[in-house]
Amino acid sequence: MPNTDIDSLQIRRDADRPRVRIIGDHSAYHCGSAAAFEAILASCRKFGHITPNEDSYEILVVNGEGSMHHDSTSFRKKMAEIRRAIDTGKKVYLVNTVWQENPSEHADLLRRCERVTVRESMSQAELAAIGVVSDVCIDQSFFLDVAAEGPMHDFGGTTVLTDFYSRDLATFARITTQWTRTVPYVQMHEWDWSTLVRSLRTAGVLFTGRHHAVYAACRARTPFIALKGNTHKIEGLIATSGVDIPVFDSYPEALRALRSEAWRTYDYAALFGWMERQEPWRP
Repeated sequence: MPNTDIDSLQIRRDADRPRVRIIGDHSAYHCGSAAAFEAILASCRKFGHITPNEDSYEILVVNGEGSMHHDSTSFRKKMAEIRRAIDTGKKVYLVNTVWQENPSEHADLLRRCERVTVRESMSQAELAAIGVVSDVCIDQSFFLDVAAEGPMHDFGGTTVLTDFYSRDLATFARITTQWTRTVPYVQMHEWDWSTLVRSLRTAGVLFTGRHHAVYAACRARTPFIALKGNTHKIEGLIATSGVDIPVFDSYPEALRALRSEAWRTYDYAALFGWMERQEPWRP
């Protein structure tokens, strides 16, 4: 027979759980963004009911990710959502975010958030400079479970390539020089997170300009050579870890590190170990 006392207690507990709305789902961008959002969603489900309702919620969780920089359109939209939530008495958590070169006029609003959590220390320093206290927690994609079995590509210990940020084009672009034609290329929006991590475990080194590709390599414990992107998120991760691994300013510099095999002298084990000791974000 069902235990009605236990069932009633569970119903009361469920009724006490807050309604949580989450914004900042960039899953369609690529598998790294999808992994980060899925991990945040899982954390939120542990303490509240997830609702898509734009009005009937008590807590707003904003996944800042890579959008909160240089006063971008996406940044302004998210800040408007934060303001609307706070002005209507909601609690707001800004999580998993970069913060770079945004107008200081938003400082008062951020101070009204329950908590601001950035992914690396460079963003934390920019916020501190405008009087905003923040926590640091590495990108949530790192904490998503990787399926032990499933499809994968065996790279056979070779170099693997992704795209890079082009400042001239103001977007990410694929390098198509002669040597790259013989190197396996990963287009991250065509992969799922588990497949990418499993596959990178078979690579020798990842050559990339993608922040989440660096995270996938770290989860796979595979060395990487990274080129700076459109924000300080990659070099911010390295700075936060305290491990001396270069993040290159230019493609020629990164290519020299690859061809000279200088990357074999970098202390990736220290970085991987540090990341594995980090804790996921929790409200």
